[in-house]
Amino acid sequence: MRVTEVTKRDHVVDNIQKSSGQLHDIQMQMATGRRLNKTSDDPIGAARSQDIVTTISSQKQLLQNIVDNVAWLQRTEQEISHINEMLGKIRTLALSQAGSDSNEESRQMVAREFSAARKSLLDTGNAREGKLYLFSGIKSLSPALKRNGIFQPAKVLTKGAVRNGTGDFKDVSQFRAQFEGYSNNDYRISVTSGGVWGQARVKISDDGGRTWSKDQILRPVTHVFNPDGKPNDQVLLKFSDQEGRLGNVLPKQFDFNSEASAEFDLNALGIVFPKGLEFIFQPNPEVTYNGSIHKKEALISNGLTIPVNVTAQELLLGDVKNGVDTFSLLATMERALLENDGTAIAQRLGELDSAQTQVLKQLADVGNTIRELYAVQSKLENLQFEKESQLSEFRI
Repeated sequence: MRVTEVTKRDHVVDNIQKSSGQLHDIQMQMATGRRLNKTSDDPIGAARSQDIVTTISSQKQLLQNIVDNVAWLQRTEQEISHINEMLGKIRTLALSQAGSDSNEESRQMVAREFSAARKSLLDTGNAREGKLYLFSGIKSLSPALKRNGIFQPAKVLTKGAVRNGTGDFKDVSQFRAQFEGYSNNDYRISVTSGGVWGQARVKISDDGGRTWSKDQILRPVTHVFNPDGKPNDQVLLKFSDQEGRLGNVLPKQFDFNSEASAEFDLNALGIVFPKGLEFIFQPNPEVTYNGSIHKKEALISNGLTIPVNVTAQELLLGDVKNGVDTFSLLATMERALLENDGTAIAQRLGELDSAQTQVLKQLADVGNTIRELYAVQSKLENLQFEKESQLSEFRI
């Protein structure tokens, strides 16, 4: 078969074009330093290259998240260490004042240290990293701890009250009162014998009505305490007169320390308290947790997260059934110091140890989390190096 001149020419032109294209590709590779400059250079290689780029980008984001969370946890660790040191100092002071060799003057001085420690603990519990609160869980824009007011209105129950000319129980404003003090106890004050102040008698429960104190006189300012029950939290029940003033409506005429009340006209005191009337105290600790029980979490791989913060609840307050309310404990010990009661101080040393153990547990957890994040960071950096090496093979 004879090849025509036209066919020869077309074949030569085609070879020249192919060579020119190959030369262009080589020149482009030399200029860019990459083997792949467009998808058509190697469709399969280009797809693999894009997958590697996506993986590297994802790993970079994970690495940045880990770096940020390690910094967050290191700041958390610093604050918890400060709390631990503070409690260690407090324990040393408490031990020094628990024995009989201490005197009232030294205990008064140490009481001031306890007061300052409570304020410092509150500040540390509300520590921030930038604009975010460290110990608030996922509510990191809100302070972790809230200091409550010392006053709360008393809830009045008339269900078991005996009507005896006392008027309509639907209007309980005549029995208006409020509590003053901080306590986690569920106090109830029940009138056992009706009458006016100085005549009516009451019993007091610090556990929601399960156990009761012996009867005592109801006064315009009544000390809420069951001597046979829980420690004294210095809570007071105060009544108000018609103008809303709290306290004794007959100043200088009523002896709060004496049960004698017949020296003046009892009827002048006005309010008659019926038998069975109850005043309810809602537990009112000095400090409550204001954050979230849910913790901030860090993504360490696809679909896998770990918690990266501690809540002030578990650090300083414990939960309902376990743990120690450190603020209430220090307040109780401060009162014992002010009252020069070394025995009461000694009785609380075990709780103080538990409070510090509570802090040390969280400190250990934070340290373990930091080490885990460092391990993940090292693994991701190795994977990223491998992926970048693979990517470079497509670009050579």
